[in-house]
Amino acid sequence: MSRTRRYGALVENGQSTPARVNPAASAPGTQGAPGAKPPLFRHPGRVAIVGAGLFLVAALIAGAIGSADTSDLSAAQTKPKEVQLVSPAAGSIVGPNTPIVVDLRDDLVGDLTVCGPNPQDCTPIPFDQVRFVSGLGEMTFKPADGTDLSAFNAGLVTVRVDYRAQGTTATDAGSYSWSFQAKA
Repeated sequence: MSRTRRYGALVENGQSTPARVNPAASAPGTQGAPGAKPPLFRHPGRVAIVGAGLFLVAALIAGAIGSADTSDLSAAQTKPKEVQLVSPAAGSIVGPNTPIVVDLRDDLVGDLTVCGPNPQDCTPIPFDQVRFVSGLGEMTFKPADGTDLSAFNAGLVTVRVDYRAQGTTATDAGSYSWSFQAKA
């Protein structure tokens, strides 16, 4: 082994000197081709599995949003313009002594009939058991002892209001009915 001194540095000539290596040519997967680009993904199988999983999650979320039932039962059965408000709302769940409120057009009055849980089991509510505000057309009935209906039976309750102009008895302007669930 011979040693040569140049410019103040010691240089060895022999087998112990490493060869100069082109780093781009020795990158994994390039097979030593000069100027070849490294691969985009080191583990393409893993990337495919993660991508498929993310796609599946996105598809499930989109399917859940698309199939969600956001319909409103009260909107499905439109009220006539003569009926401004009803309570309890259609489809709601209420207690056995929840008051029934019907707000009719200001010049109307009505008769209430409560059916449930069987459609044949109907109770007409006498007008003297209904609190009526004539200037507002608002009717309120609260089931209680001393009335024809002391409480709602558990199950589906349907209320029908037959309305007409105030001061008349024979001419019916129309009727409206809605249902809610009574809970014991």
